[in-house]
Amino acid sequence: MKRYLRILKPTKVYSRHELSSSHLTTLEPDTIISFNREKRRDKVNWMEIYIEDKKEAYIKKDHDNFYKCQNVILDDDSVQGFSVIYKTSKKPLFDSLFHQKDTLTEIENIGIIKAESIEDAKEGKKIDIQLAYNKDLIQVDPFVLKKKEHFYIINNVFGKKYIFIEIDNLKGKKGFILKKTNYTKKGDEWMKPVIVIIMILVVGGLILIGLSAGWLAISGLMLIPAVIVAIVAIVVLQIILMIIKGIFNIIRKRF
Repeated sequence: MKRYLRILKPTKVYSRHELSSSHLTTLEPDTIISFNREKRRDKVNWMEIYIEDKKEAYIKKDHDNFYKCQNVILDDDSVQGFSVIYKTSKKPLFDSLFHQKDTLTEIENIGIIKAESIEDAKEGKKIDIQLAYNKDLIQVDPFVLKKKEHFYIINNVFGKKYIFIEIDNLKGKKGFILKKTNYTKKGDEWMKPVIVIIMILVVGGLILIGLSAGWLAISGLMLIPAVIVAIVAIVVLQIILMIIKGIFNIIRKRF
């Protein structure tokens, strides 16, 4: 599974994870770069990245300079987002570009874009917002993501009150979707089936105990302890995995 960094500020690239090593190039903002692992040398933390021809290189680990992209899978039935292309050399702040519909009255060339997350189309569960923008400043194009589609979150704080996240599926769909969109982080998919299995085992166990004790009534209340046990089990498993992953990452940093 490839992992990526989204560069936020001009960032120097070094040939080795040493400050005295040669300077290869500078990564510009908005560059998406593949990375392998973290490394540490002389009390300095580094990110091992891949540049052209899969050549290994290094950048200093400074979270102000990059965002570690999240690989996720869409849980909602569908999502409509939008991309933004600036028509002016000077890029206005994102928060100044979009306004609630019917509030941008002083502008003549107005465009309308809808951002929408449909959790369940059959039940009508969805959230959406319509925004107005100045078509002389930006070009806005909609795109749609479908259930189970993979994409990367490349920035998770965008828009007034942070209502958007910025995404890129690395296949041409790049832009903004609603922050309340439902998704699962790649690697966490195992949790849902494990929760279901644990709940089935707990409910089955309660039924057997009830029958052996002469309780013939089977109640939906049995789901309550099943849910509690499943949640506790998942939390414990996550803690164990985090500890193992942390130890593994420390070992990898040293080599």
